[in-house]
Amino acid sequence: MAEAVGMLVNDTSENSMADSLNLNIEELDDAEYDIPPVDCTPTLESILNNLEDQASLSEDEMSSSFVPATEGGFEGSETLSLGSLDSRSRSSSERRHEARGGSRWNNVNTEASHRTGSILRHVILKGISTQLTSASERVNAGLPTAMAATTMIAVGTSHGLVLVFDSAQTLRWCLGETAQDQGSVASLSFNHDCTRLLAGFARGHILMFDIVNGRLLRTMSDVHPPGTAVLHVKFTDSPTLALCSDSGGSVFELNFRRTMGIRGCDSKCLFSGSRGEVCCLEPLLLHQFNAHPLHGVVLVAMATLSKVIVVSIRPRMRVLFTQSLLHTSPATLPLLSWQFVIIQMADGARVIDPVLAFARESTIFFFQVSVIDGRSKIRFVPLQRLTVSYLLLSLHWLNTRTLATVDTMEQLHLLDVRTQEELEVLDLADVRLVYGTSHFKGLATGGNVSKAMALAGERACYNSIVSFGNQMLLLGTKTFHVLTIRAWNERLNHLIKQNRYLDALVLGMAFYQDKAKAVVGLKGPKHKRKEMACEKVLEILHTYIEEILEPGSGDVELCQEAVPACIEYCIELEVIDVLFGKLWDACIHHTAQACYLESLEPWLLSDRLPMVPPSITQQFVSHYERQGMLEALEACIVHLDVSSLDIDQVMRLCKTNGLYDATIHIYNRGLRDYVTPLEELMPILQAALATGKQLSDNHIALGNKLLVYISCCLAKLSGNVPSEDNQRVKHDVFKCLTCLHSKNASDFEHSYPYLRAFLHFDTREFLNVLALAFEEPEFTSELGLQQVQRLVDILLLVMVQQGDGFTPSQVGSLFTFLARQLAKPWCSLHVERQLFEQVVEFLTTDSCSTSTLGHHEERQQALLELMRAGGLAHYNQERLLQLADKAAFYRVCEFLYEQRQEYDRILHCYLKDPLRKPQVFSYLRNILLLYTSATDKAKVEAQILDNIQDLLDIDATKTAQILLIHVPQLIPKIVEKLQEESKVLFQFLQGLFDYRDSHSGLAQLKDESNFDPELVEQYIELLCEFSPEKVYPYIISSEGYRLDNALKITKRFSQVEATAFLLEKTGDFQGALSLMMEKLNGLLAEETTENIDTNELSSLSSKCVGLCQRGSAMLDEKSRQALWFPLLETLMHPQRREKPVHLSAVLKEMTQQLLMSMSAYVSLPAVIQVILMDPAYKGGKFGDIRELMIGMLSSSCYEETLLQATARLLSTDLHHQLAKLLAASNQGISPRSLFCAMCQNFLHNLRDDDHDIVFRCGHAYHASCLETPWKCCHCVATASTPTSPPIRPQSLPQSVVSPTHSAPASLVSQGLLQSQDFGLRLAPPPPPDLEGIF
Repeated sequence: MAEAVGMLVNDTSENSMADSLNLNIEELDDAEYDIPPVDCTPTLESILNNLEDQASLSEDEMSSSFVPATEGGFEGSETLSLGSLDSRSRSSSERRHEARGGSRWNNVNTEASHRTGSILRHVILKGISTQLTSASERVNAGLPTAMAATTMIAVGTSHGLVLVFDSAQTLRWCLGETAQDQGSVASLSFNHDCTRLLAGFARGHILMFDIVNGRLLRTMSDVHPPGTAVLHVKFTDSPTLALCSDSGGSVFELNFRRTMGIRGCDSKCLFSGSRGEVCCLEPLLLHQFNAHPLHGVVLVAMATLSKVIVVSIRPRMRVLFTQSLLHTSPATLPLLSWQFVIIQMADGARVIDPVLAFARESTIFFFQVSVIDGRSKIRFVPLQRLTVSYLLLSLHWLNTRTLATVDTMEQLHLLDVRTQEELEVLDLADVRLVYGTSHFKGLATGGNVSKAMALAGERACYNSIVSFGNQMLLLGTKTFHVLTIRAWNERLNHLIKQNRYLDALVLGMAFYQDKAKAVVGLKGPKHKRKEMACEKVLEILHTYIEEILEPGSGDVELCQEAVPACIEYCIELEVIDVLFGKLWDACIHHTAQACYLESLEPWLLSDRLPMVPPSITQQFVSHYERQGMLEALEACIVHLDVSSLDIDQVMRLCKTNGLYDATIHIYNRGLRDYVTPLEELMPILQAALATGKQLSDNHIALGNKLLVYISCCLAKLSGNVPSEDNQRVKHDVFKCLTCLHSKNASDFEHSYPYLRAFLHFDTREFLNVLALAFEEPEFTSELGLQQVQRLVDILLLVMVQQGDGFTPSQVGSLFTFLARQLAKPWCSLHVERQLFEQVVEFLTTDSCSTSTLGHHEERQQALLELMRAGGLAHYNQERLLQLADKAAFYRVCEFLYEQRQEYDRILHCYLKDPLRKPQVFSYLRNILLLYTSATDKAKVEAQILDNIQDLLDIDATKTAQILLIHVPQLIPKIVEKLQEESKVLFQFLQGLFDYRDSHSGLAQLKDESNFDPELVEQYIELLCEFSPEKVYPYIISSEGYRLDNALKITKRFSQVEATAFLLEKTGDFQGALSLMMEKLNGLLAEETTENIDTNELSSLSSKCVGLCQRGSAMLDEKSRQALWFPLLETLMHPQRREKPVHLSAVLKEMTQQLLMSMSAYVSLPAVIQVILMDPAYKGGKFGDIRELMIGMLSSSCYEETLLQATARLLSTDLHHQLAKLLAASNQGISPRSLFCAMCQNFLHNLRDDDHDIVFRCGHAYHASCLETPWKCCHCVATASTPTSPPIRPQSLPQSVVSPTHSAPASLVSQGLLQSQDFGLRLAPPPPPDLEGIF
């Protein structure tokens, strides 16, 4: 039981529980109730401890009975929910339990359980559960409401008692009294050494108890606002510091003190509920990590309904982190949980840092707390975000990688944090969880909580689900449960007890490979953990073999499942002795022998079993031979070591069934003989070829295998040949291939039989094999080149000189091979000149018609390589050029033209070669940049001119680019040449103009971008003919054409929009509008209205309106009316007839837009008069024109408002400017000097009728020293404008503003500002509102 709760605490002295309870029980009539007498009255402690069994229920007991057998039981009784005790309503878990009809503590995720085993062990603490029930029934303790657990367990009740149990489930203390009016226990908390216990109550009291002696140390009733329930009490690492939160959402810091033996408590508000109600809080406990940088720092995580806040309250108060929790369900509570986790850093280092997991609704966030520069900076680093498919009720860490969550359906989900995998799911319905709903609703204090807090607290279980280490403790209404992650070996043993050996082996291998999840108890270095896991898996494996394969058992299906698994684990654990020992011995006389042998196949093919005992191999070969699985057997033999095989048995089998790969493998690996396989297998291929019939699939496979084999031997393409035998193998195989006659040859055998056979089988591939072999160093030495020369001579002798049975295609492959070999730089082959000519003739004769495109390119490449290597230097180039051109070898022709420096003729090669046509422009660009000679450049220009149509067919834009940048002088010639071919000319001009318009900013085009007007006009004409939809966009975006000529062209081709645009440019707005209106009238004609395109109609109407707006800016009122009114008539005329509904709506909208646009240019009365005079509205009612009038008035009101706002802005700005100028004119003036600027005497030396004059420039004079009109003598010389006469102020000295330093003349004159009649006048008021006129 100690494993289920924790470590044992020191035994304490037992006190009488009866003395601590004030029990008021009335005397009962013994006779009435027939109560037998007792010798000694039992005490409360004896009653509570009088249990038949103090041990926990085993898992086997849980499967049959979910609760202990107490008096009366509770399976069918009505159990009250602690969440709504006062309302006497049923708990949600009870309702779900009754609906399901019984106990179901089952693993609902059977697939996950089968994969990982039973991770969680469920234990009901029978001792605690029975004592809770007994206390509730016998001493009126009430039902459980809250709990706390460390090395001891404390359970609070609804009547205010706290029962404290040790790890042996012995009741140590019963704290509190039921008579006290403090309500139910709402929250409990132990300090880290389990010597103090804080209890918070539903009516706001907080008590502190000494767990050592059971005494009450402190009663705190004023540490938080009265009338609120205590939702949480939490100790911190500091023994004198605790935290509490109440139903008002406030959090308080409790500082415990003791002065002169008197205990007290100081309270400080950390967070006020007025800023957001805190629903839960969780301090970070660091007492087990003394060396951590955060030691001494008190961090507290608090969660409101909308955000998570982390604050530091020691050594100083500061907010460290906030995270919003918006957009979540209001019926869910936030959840918090701390855990120290080993985190892999980016640089490979590992750190142990606390991780805060917080969640609400269905999302879990993980943040790492990282310390930088000691403790000066604490940073929260986001790690990951996990979204689940259910609503969360509780969240707790069970170890550094495993998280336990409970959803609102009371199902527990075990999650692996790193992989986000759900490991196990358990149903907690029958726990009947205790909910703290009444505390969150404040029922004990009058329900004075917010609606949000009451709604979210419907499923509050903060104090009924707690975690301690890797255990989760659950408080039910009558039972106490513990869920523990099993140790790794316990999980394996659990599966073994259920006879789930395969699951146990899978889980054991996960432990061995360090891939398992939720691992507990497997400690030590990695190699030590592997050793421990290996020993356990081997133990399970031995037991499994003994159980499943015991003599007499004949379950075939079970063996087919068990034997492959046992083989797999033996190989993975590298215990081959068990695989070929105990497991084989168990299968050899069993029906599982065949399954055993067949299960070895995948491991043999993957080279995991290179060595197999010969006795087992014999059985393996015999079994596969009997079953007819020869292909699989051959594949396995190739992967087996020859020492494991019975060579006689295998060779007999190979010869009988044609297992060629196995034959080669045995000779190569076993006998290190690489020639005998050729000598034994080649006659089979020769005999098949000699029949002259189509080869069978088996013979084709043999030929291909032999080709691959000699390629591996000669070119060393695989590792089958040991390095020390490399040269010997090449020599022997080459000697065998080129031997004059085979072993045991008949008198009728042709010379060089092996070469002939390969050449007849597949000439091209065999020659490719030889080409690869000739790349090896052994064939590039002097001796090797002699061997190559000998082989070439043999090939020529066999295929050319004798030539019996070889097709021209095969001979051509030989010539291609020779051409490539002759092109090699190290090649020293000697071939007769006549043979060279024969090679060239063959390569170029009917190349296009007799071979595929691939062969054609291959022949051309061979000839090209031969030419580049100088092999055809003696050959007549004219003849070669004729042959190449006839064979369509255009790259060869290009090579010859380059040698002859006839670059202009290369253009023909590009144009005729279908694969290289797009590259012609790159060639032209390079060649035109290369040429400096005018003569040579003229040849290329002539070629371009002759082939212009082909170039345009390839890409007209790129052709235009070449001409514009490199040879612009050719453009007129090309245009003249293409005059008779309008389509080609249009294609050319289109590419020319498109490139010019898209690259007009290039420096190369600055001089060539302006074309002659005739060319532009010709392009416009061709556009009208071949692409009329592009005429209008080109006309409006381009220049360079003459208006008159362009107008004639567009009129001739009836390009209405383009013609209207050109008329507008000439100033004929009326003519342009007439054309547009004709088109508009055509669309609105009666016979076409049924199929009219409304989008086209709206677009054309918008263009007409835009035309009128542009023209109105240049016309007078009468001309504007003449421009707008016909358009209005055009749109209003169709409305007089009956039209489709959709067309009527479109016409009304278009008319509305027209009137709004017209109102800016035509007077409103004139517009209204035209509308009222229209026959469609003349005899109607106001409703007929209501929409038109309202639209016009709205537009008029908008423009009037805009005009008023503009006038106000202008008036305000003018007012501010004049006010500033007036203020500046009234400022005092200070003279620069006390002397007269004219006579240089003091200014105060005045005569009787004299006075001083100070100008704004700062110069001062005696009035007698100046002439009338007064002017500053120093400044008048530089003044460019006449000076206004100064105005004498009322007081002396007089001051006059000098024109040089006065305010700007553009605003107002100085005399005007100082005149008494001057006053600021704002703009006149706007005209009266039009509302009410109509």
